[in-house]
Amino acid sequence: MSGDYACHVLSHPFPDSFVQWYPYTKAEVLGEGSPWLHWLRRVLAGPIPGVNDRMIAARRDTTGEWVGVVWTSVSLICPELAHFGWFLVDESCRGAGVGGRIIETCLEALTAGGVRMIMLPTQLENQRAIGMYYRRGWQLSITDPRGGVWMVREPAGFYREYFTPDPRRPIHASPPEPADFVALDYLLSRPAAPIRLLPLGLAGSARFISFTHDWESAEHSVARQGGRPVALAVAAPTDEGPWLDVFGLDRRAMAVAMRELLERVPGGYAEVAAGDASRRAALEDVGMRVTDTSEREIAGAAMGLCRYVV
Repeated sequence: MSGDYACHVLSHPFPDSFVQWYPYTKAEVLGEGSPWLHWLRRVLAGPIPGVNDRMIAARRDTTGEWVGVVWTSVSLICPELAHFGWFLVDESCRGAGVGGRIIETCLEALTAGGVRMIMLPTQLENQRAIGMYYRRGWQLSITDPRGGVWMVREPAGFYREYFTPDPRRPIHASPPEPADFVALDYLLSRPAAPIRLLPLGLAGSARFISFTHDWESAEHSVARQGGRPVALAVAAPTDEGPWLDVFGLDRRAMAVAMRELLERVPGGYAEVAAGDASRRAALEDVGMRVTDTSEREIAGAAMGLCRYVV
């Protein structure tokens, strides 16, 4: 790196000086109640089974001071996918090319490891960072009305190719694990993902972040083919009983996830857009039936809904 700085690709065990400096594990930076605080502390504390966490960090040559960083996480079972987040450059170094070099070093390291898709969360108000990401190939994927966005850097057509299972191979389902997290975020990074895990429900226009999701708040099932997540089902408690939903690009994958979930969750109901033929077929494949239809305004538009019960 030019100037007085050098970039380093750090992995476990992280240097003591870096751990002491890293700002995003400090309660005064993120707030004691931040779910990210717990996760990033876990990342620094030791390897998390199923994922490869690295920090790409810039350090001042003359003093050894850390001045910039970004965290990356790659699933060991989905090594083509990476999460990129918590990017920071010290104020004293902004405008000196440090941030750009950190990103370039990150891209070089991930590409060398076979990564093809890199996704990141940011805020619409962070226009300077968004512009920097755009110039390096990221595109907006999903925008949250509260200001959060997902950006994705991927080859054309990769999303559908990656999540469409081979019809000749089996699909199995079980509860989620950390190794699923990057793939689940990628699966749910499109506006077409109307799963109840998203805070706006059927509107499907909010970010879902596996690393900070409260997995204890509901029952979940992940359908996988060869270890690769291809569908996610959820049963969330309500006064009316378990509220069921499922999302994937493939009818069979959704049915496998929902079937495994229903083995653990007795009863329940789901509300599905009338025009969502694939999800409706998946629910019917596991024995659910329509008991009612209605029309509701969602995200400012009228939508016909079918209510399914077990």
